[in-house]
Amino acid sequence: MKKLIVLTAAAVTAFAGVASAQGYNTGDFARAALERIAPEADASGLTNAEAVAIYNQVQDETGAGNAKSKAESLIRSYQ
Repeated sequence: MKKLIVLTAAAVTAFAGVASAQGYNTGDFARAALERIAPEADASGLTNAEAVAIYNQVQDETGAGNAKSKAESLIRSYQ
């Protein structure tokens, strides 16, 4: 019985983690994050897919300056 309770708790925790992680791949979240990273670039005109793609690419950068310049460059390329 204890194994069933532990397995159920683990499954619920894993499901909750997956559900919360999905929110980070939305266009609204990505646009908001891009506005914080590169406020001068206008990310509001990006589609959901464009915003998520740019946000994912910017996350690979090291340093705030690199992330900002890459975000600005990519946002401008979509406009």
